[in-house]
Amino acid sequence: MSDAPAPRRFLRVALDVFSLLLALAAAGLVVAPVFKTWNGLGGHDWDPMEGDRYLAIKTIKHYHQFPFWNPYSCGGHTWWGGLENGVNLVSLFFPVYMLYPLTVAMRIEIAGTAALGIVGSWLLAGRFTKSAGLKLLVAVAFAVNSRWTMQAAAGHTWHFYYAWIPWALFFLDRALGLRPGDPRARWRTVRELALFGLMLAMMVYNGAIYEVPQTICLAGLYAIGCAVATRSWRPVGLTVGGGLFAFAFSAPRLLPIVDMLRRYPRLVDSNESMDLAAFVGIYTAKTGDPRPGVGPWGWHEYGDYVGWIPFLLMLAAPFVARRARERGMALAGVASVLLGFGRFTHYAPWGVLHDNLPIFESQHVPSRWLYPAVLVLLVATVAALERLLARQKRRMILDVALLCVGVYVGLDVALEAQRALVGALERPQPRVEESFGPFHQEKTAPPQLRYVESDWAPPSYPSMIANIGILECSTFPGLHSYIRNHDGTIPGLGAKGKGDPGYHGEAWFATGHGYASIMTWTPNAVTVHYSGASPGDVLVMNQNWDPGWSAGGTTALNWGDALGVKVPDASGEITYRYRSRFFLLGLLLCFGTIAGLVALRRRA
Repeated sequence: MSDAPAPRRFLRVALDVFSLLLALAAAGLVVAPVFKTWNGLGGHDWDPMEGDRYLAIKTIKHYHQFPFWNPYSCGGHTWWGGLENGVNLVSLFFPVYMLYPLTVAMRIEIAGTAALGIVGSWLLAGRFTKSAGLKLLVAVAFAVNSRWTMQAAAGHTWHFYYAWIPWALFFLDRALGLRPGDPRARWRTVRELALFGLMLAMMVYNGAIYEVPQTICLAGLYAIGCAVATRSWRPVGLTVGGGLFAFAFSAPRLLPIVDMLRRYPRLVDSNESMDLAAFVGIYTAKTGDPRPGVGPWGWHEYGDYVGWIPFLLMLAAPFVARRARERGMALAGVASVLLGFGRFTHYAPWGVLHDNLPIFESQHVPSRWLYPAVLVLLVATVAALERLLARQKRRMILDVALLCVGVYVGLDVALEAQRALVGALERPQPRVEESFGPFHQEKTAPPQLRYVESDWAPPSYPSMIANIGILECSTFPGLHSYIRNHDGTIPGLGAKGKGDPGYHGEAWFATGHGYASIMTWTPNAVTVHYSGASPGDVLVMNQNWDPGWSAGGTTALNWGDALGVKVPDASGEITYRYRSRFFLLGLLLCFGTIAGLVALRRRA
């Protein structure tokens, strides 16, 4: 029990509760504009994100299948193995999407991830300071600043799951803080590392394509900083152990993703850079202020308004960090900032990372590193401030004063961040009646499946409602309509759309002889009836080939990048089925790890 008098303990608890409620209220203020209407959709990149979420619910509720495959976009592609697909299945918000209309569930996810980030940041800061005001400042400055809202308005929904980063660092710090010589702490250490791994795994399931490698780097640098300061390899070893838990927990989805990337490597150039003036303006420029010169992307990829007080506290981190944990956070923060500057010289950290590590070859926009830098740098500084506060006799007065500062910063950040969400989700719903069949492919979206106001990418969500496939798409990097060979073809696109010279229907014989028709159709399983064929003829289904497809109990043939199978008889039925490769192996790894943890807990 604490040695502080009961009234002082009560006041401290009251300040903490008030601080957390204020932080959540700030998040509520930020997301309030999206609840102006409950039935509007988003623009820019929102369309494929909406379609992705809708596909999961449609496949489960109507077809009663696990959503392995997306037949509606790009001629068909893996859904479960896609980088940004599958995000609402293993998710805190899966029940919400099952119970409510898409537009309502989207808004709940936005508000829920804001709250998730707030609570996680507040708890992480609480590992380093007792000050209610400093916890409030860290939580609001990171979780719901203008970068978060501008990304939300643009439909970069993967950005929501930066909310898992403070939770991952929170559990990692708890694991590193346990005494290695205490037998009672062994199970607790394993538990905290498992929770750290679970947070990383949730990023994988939620499509956090940038957060996963960034968190791995932040956690690794934090562990290295602690290891150097304590002259022990233990922090590094524990962090690696947590990473193994992350691999096991995420294996059902991570292994199919890796399998997909082997076929469709996402390699992008990244030569962006910025100067010191841009760095200052990114964190301090409000709407209406002169913006620094940045490019080639829009301001939503740079603006990260936190205000001058948090910005100066961030800058102080490497100079005031003294103890092991402070230095670890400062090291992670400084590295994030340097990476955020991009390729400012030939040997800039971002250039070295991007050109030499495969996972970073698929990424660009290095300014995205500046967002998690806010969290770790502020945490390092508030840890140093806590050392000063701990020596003050009138600590409670200072805590109240810091809470006032936190309120000022929170209101300043929230009001600026809110601007980006005004009008963000007000696109009218497409006037398309929901259909479950029959299914066919179109080359481009017909007029009735387009939005009133067109955007930069072809629409995908309306066609999913209508149960129509559209070849022209932007939902899958490997088959993106804007990425073509020199001859104008798209590698891997074997499906054909109506009006295409090569379109022969949704099922046909490669020889041109025989008759084939679809008897039953679902996203993952299609049964075709055929007649008038010669044994050995190739029956083709009008979906892109993928190694996860089987037909008649054997692996489907790659017939010009479409699905084929040699028929055994002159007439009969063939069922094509799809399941992501390595999914079952991933399940075995995941549930085997969980069973091992349960056994270890019982033994402990």
